[in-house]
Amino acid sequence: MPVNMDDVECICTNLRAAALAGTDFYDARLRPAGMKVTMFRLLRQIQRTSSPTLTKLADRMGLDRSTLGRNVRVLERQGLVAMSIAKDERSKELFLTTEGVAALNAAIPLWERAQEEMAAILGPETEKLIETLRTLSQISRPNNEKAGVNDQ
Repeated sequence: MPVNMDDVECICTNLRAAALAGTDFYDARLRPAGMKVTMFRLLRQIQRTSSPTLTKLADRMGLDRSTLGRNVRVLERQGLVAMSIAKDERSKELFLTTEGVAALNAAIPLWERAQEEMAAILGPETEKLIETLRTLSQISRPNNEKAGVNDQ
């Protein structure tokens, strides 16, 4: 007997819907700073990572290097990020420009308020949900790498 999808609680469908809703929620709150949550996350990771190369950031953020590279180029064109030759001279390190620091500083209080709002919406199980999401985010990472998953 075939299964009616309406009768099944599809975890994947619910995860995707929640991820889209969460992204929309944060994007709306960061809009006054002229930024989306994807930009915010990348700027924050560059700020928080020691000697951030594309490879290091891609690993830390759970993205493939080419996707990250495309995202970085957008931020470069906006004047928020620049690159310099790394210490080993074989790669390039990313850094926030003065404009990038200013944009991030304008966005941080908006993100903090969004965090508070989201925690209020999610209620007392927020910490448990975050731990569950962190665990889930590890299933596709090689060697179950955990660096940077919980950093915004």
